[in-house]
Amino acid sequence: MTRAQLVRTTCYVVVAFMVTMAVLFRSYVYPNGLKLPLEQRRVYHLGAEAATYLDTATFRLRAGVPVTDTVSLYGDPVAGDDRTAVWVEFSSLETAFGQRIDYHERRTAFDRRTGMAVACCGEYIDDDTAVRQTGLAFRLPYGAEPRGYPIFDPVLKREVALRYEGEDTVEGLPVRRYGYTVGPAKVEDLPDQVPGKVLGLPASRPLNVARYVRITRTLWVEPESGLPVRVRERRTDTLRTPDQVDRVVSFQADLVTDAGDVQAQAAEAAGFRRWAVVIRDVMPVAFLVLALVPIVVALRTRRRPRGPDRARGPDDATPPGGATSAGRKDQAPAGGGTSAGREDAAPPGGGTSEAAQDQQQVPGHDLADAG
Repeated sequence: MTRAQLVRTTCYVVVAFMVTMAVLFRSYVYPNGLKLPLEQRRVYHLGAEAATYLDTATFRLRAGVPVTDTVSLYGDPVAGDDRTAVWVEFSSLETAFGQRIDYHERRTAFDRRTGMAVACCGEYIDDDTAVRQTGLAFRLPYGAEPRGYPIFDPVLKREVALRYEGEDTVEGLPVRRYGYTVGPAKVEDLPDQVPGKVLGLPASRPLNVARYVRITRTLWVEPESGLPVRVRERRTDTLRTPDQVDRVVSFQADLVTDAGDVQAQAAEAAGFRRWAVVIRDVMPVAFLVLALVPIVVALRTRRRPRGPDRARGPDDATPPGGATSAGRKDQAPAGGGTSAGREDAAPPGGGTSEAAQDQQQVPGHDLADAG
């Protein structure tokens, strides 16, 4: 193998490597990074500066009270596997004075790629194990698209339709806004009867009531990560008597994610966005661009003229006019010099080669004849 062939072969190997790496980053490294983790530890807060709620201890309606909904997410990695993750969520709604207004707990299994809930691993909502959780469990999938999604609401205990509402910006991060409004929907029959006067009725005897909830929830989602960086929940709970009349508002608030949690989640989403852009877009293009360098080198090597080590010898050179090297002995050398093939060359005067030979052998022949 000559030096030029070795260079070209090396260039072809480098090009193949670069193209392979570009394909691997796009089709293997990036997709394998799009799995929701088995382990999870996340706590965020939704607050309202002025909420209205029914104090069940005194059956008095209190207004203008600051409240906070603390949501904690924990993963159960032992229960999950390569395809399924299991997370447990605790949601505690409390006043600024520490009085609990509402509490929910749920265990949910979901597909790690799509985020859709699955039935497999002892799921429950509060004390109810019969509720079937469907739709998105906790968040949108990676690469969230500008379209609607089904999502599970843990307060209503049902699947609802999440609508795409438009583009927005949160903490300088481009996000997509999704939302839904559902209700009033019945969520439970209160175990204890409520005095009629609390419900605004003249009767003093306790009555059976059910709690109905109306929720308008808006999510600002960073699309690459599918992570909600901001959540707003406008919620109204009412107590309804058996005659299907809402008698009193038991809770009303406009809850929004705390500013500190918005900043933290936006930073996390931005970090994932940078990773996705580099792995999916930048690295494959960079490898393909770098592959052009060995391609150019290989082409230049192929077009390069023959070097001294490849030049033909004097006997191999083809003389002008197309004469072959075999007949070169029959040509007269330039400048009239002698050569081994001179015997066959015709003299300039047109004489035969035999006469020329006789003259060379007998130099004094003309003188002898003259005498």
